[in-house]
Amino acid sequence: MESTSARLSRFFILLGAGLWLGGFIMLGFGVAPVNFGIAEQWELTGTNPSMPDQEIHYRTIGGELTGNSILRLNLMESLSLLLIVIGLLIAWNTQTGTTRNRILRTVFVTVIAVSFYYYAIHVGGRLTELRSTVPIDFSVTDSALKSVFHLEFDRLHNTYTRVASVAMFFIFMLFTFTVFDRFPGDKQKEEISG
Repeated sequence: MESTSARLSRFFILLGAGLWLGGFIMLGFGVAPVNFGIAEQWELTGTNPSMPDQEIHYRTIGGELTGNSILRLNLMESLSLLLIVIGLLIAWNTQTGTTRNRILRTVFVTVIAVSFYYYAIHVGGRLTELRSTVPIDFSVTDSALKSVFHLEFDRLHNTYTRVASVAMFFIFMLFTFTVFDRFPGDKQKEEISG
């Protein structure tokens, strides 16, 4: 039978990874498309109260709403990472599972943590800074007509998306590996009953 520490470790890792994956899925399917879709459908325009020089197009409004949602998602991702690390620490401290499996989980978590730091803090911080301090006309779609800041924003947005996708892949791998991982106690029980 699986030990209490193995169950606890598995619980924390699955809870953290599940919350994180759920957040990514909700952002990708429920938040961003809705924000941009409604802003476009309602043909929202106006002026930015903090930057009156900036003309606001539906893409600016949809981006602002989604950007603020991403900041909240980053807080949830931080909590998820903490839960995953707690589960990993329990596994290492109680020697739950095989050493190979603990090392593999540690590699997954390291890649996830480094990716998260890079996309949420480094890239996300600059994206937020650009969004809140530089008037960018997001209605311009031709690269030749975009400002330097708009081009930087686009480049950072692409980087954010790619690195977050890498993190999501490793979170999914960690989740799947944890769900299907068999602890030595499980194998012994199977052998005895078989």
